[in-house]
Amino acid sequence: MVRALLRRTRSVILAVLALLALPAAASASTVSLWHMDEPAGATTMKDSVGTNNGTLTNVTTGVAGFTNTAFSFNGSSSVAAVNSSSTLNPGSGSFTVTASVNFGAPPTAAIGDFDLVRKGLSSTTGGYWKMEILQTGKAFCQFQGSSGGATITSASSLADKQWHTISCVKRSTAVRLIVKTGTSTKTVSKTVTIGSISNTAKLTMGAKSIGGDWYNGLMDEVSFSRP
Repeated sequence: MVRALLRRTRSVILAVLALLALPAAASASTVSLWHMDEPAGATTMKDSVGTNNGTLTNVTTGVAGFTNTAFSFNGSSSVAAVNSSSTLNPGSGSFTVTASVNFGAPPTAAIGDFDLVRKGLSSTTGGYWKMEILQTGKAFCQFQGSSGGATITSASSLADKQWHTISCVKRSTAVRLIVKTGTSTKTVSKTVTIGSISNTAKLTMGAKSIGGDWYNGLMDEVSFSRP
């Protein structure tokens, strides 16, 4: 009888632990996910979840990546562009943008910054958001909405030829920047109200939609999700 009770207790504990082990992503809705696993010579970037496929310009595909293969951006003319889509406009809602990157040197003063992922410019009507690398090599997130703006910067440089997964997170009253490197996770948070972000701009990776801020490095597994 005691053994049977112990077995039942163990089963209950294992079931609870299994529930607790569910990944955070299970509670979020991935709107678009670009695996960047296109073969060498591809000119189209496929959205594996939604319908937001992109066009590749001077991007080298099929290189070794964070997961399977990745894209290589040349620092002068490479860009991936996704046409404007209402599904990528968060409005006043929460959202998370994530990208895995690997680069050896930070941008020079002549380049400015490395634009990783962005939707809109500072002049764009309706606000904008972006993820980039500063000249210090640090990750940087910026949000500009109807109620105000916010910037947030990682604690250290990522220019070390390792894979880093960066997430820019907007919530109703806070923003966060999360950097995962191997088993290490570092988070910087700021309490702020951004309001609504909704524009008709393209989503671009590796540069601005008008060119400039050209990224020089590898990029993989880019996603846009909402809770």
